[in-house]
Amino acid sequence: MGTRKENIGLNINKITEDRNLELNFEPVVSIIKKAVIGLEAILVGFPDANGNIVSKDELGQYELKEGEAIELDRLYREKSMESFLDIYEKNKEVLLFIDINISIIDKYIGSGILMNVVNDYGIEPRNIVLEIVEEKIDDIEAMQNFINFYRNKGFLIGLKDLGSGFANLDRISYVEPDIIKINSVITKDISYNYYKQEIFKSLVNLSKKVGALVIAEDVETESEAMVVMELGADMIQGRAFSEPIPSDKVGKTNLKDRIEKMGIDYKAYMSEEIDAKEQSHKKYDEIINGIIVRLENTKKAEFDSIIEGTVDEYPVLECVYILNDAGEQVTNTATRCKNMISQKALIFQPAKKGTDHSLKKYYYFLRSMSLNKYVTEPYVSMATGNLCITISSSFKDSAKKSYIICIDFNPDSINA
Repeated sequence: MGTRKENIGLNINKITEDRNLELNFEPVVSIIKKAVIGLEAILVGFPDANGNIVSKDELGQYELKEGEAIELDRLYREKSMESFLDIYEKNKEVLLFIDINISIIDKYIGSGILMNVVNDYGIEPRNIVLEIVEEKIDDIEAMQNFINFYRNKGFLIGLKDLGSGFANLDRISYVEPDIIKINSVITKDISYNYYKQEIFKSLVNLSKKVGALVIAEDVETESEAMVVMELGADMIQGRAFSEPIPSDKVGKTNLKDRIEKMGIDYKAYMSEEIDAKEQSHKKYDEIINGIIVRLENTKKAEFDSIIEGTVDEYPVLECVYILNDAGEQVTNTATRCKNMISQKALIFQPAKKGTDHSLKKYYYFLRSMSLNKYVTEPYVSMATGNLCITISSSFKDSAKKSYIICIDFNPDSINA
């Protein structure tokens, strides 16, 4: 392990006296509204005695005296507001996002320093989002007192970096945020990762239910931007739209053209998505209808051989089985997933002839709503242990007796 550096070459008093630090702003954008909603103040670092920048992350290697970390933290906020002021005076609707470090939050309660700075610069509290940064929380009550104090003053409260760590969803309950940011742990590679898409959708749904807007942060590519917008993000932030802008250039940077272009790209993306889904579902309709034609021209005794053949014929099918009108399985489960790892095989097994499916959605919704076809939401298949979507459809055999065919698809296939 490396030792912490002594505070040599990093003159905190000089930094605070000269108010010297490097600051960037990263735009927070709504493509739907075609507007920059706000700017996040990002601390790049502080200059040392040699003029080199000591980054925010590197700062933890230095042995700071008591109170020095707080002084640097306050300087970051003051410079953020100072640099933001020109933008704010031209647009009173734009938001400033600034970080609040929970580890020193108790130092601020009752001090009024943050409120005084805001008043000094004449910025309305409603234009400032205090972002609670992921840190170890030792005193939840102190943090809640801080949040309640500033929320009552009119500030917005943001919860940052949702998605990192293993047990941070509980923070939503005691922060009660107005804005939630979902970070790169979820947004990275989300354009082709089905599991991340489902997690993102779940977080969006949770956010809506608690009355919070969603920002997808750390969005690196346009394809990631397209997907997070489709999945419900209210705003995006990251290099897909703009690199962080130095504070002295933020007022001179025109972002309108970029917003317009991404809006055009998003329209084209959604049009392609709709066309692709229509073609995909048309393909599955053709497969199901083709199988049903074979079943309708035969007797129950031949069902097993027909569905076994369909699994071999269509690689996109994971499982096929048939129920009678009461929801009882009348065939074995035809599946291509026959070589599961041993630990999965203990839990996940294809349903056998005689299994009761009458409480499954693909049966009772189809029957109770008198539908010809029903498509489930993704769920874990007890036959394979994989995520699947079941499409069920009614048909009659050659003896005019009613049955239901159930076909499981991998959602990656059905959304391809």
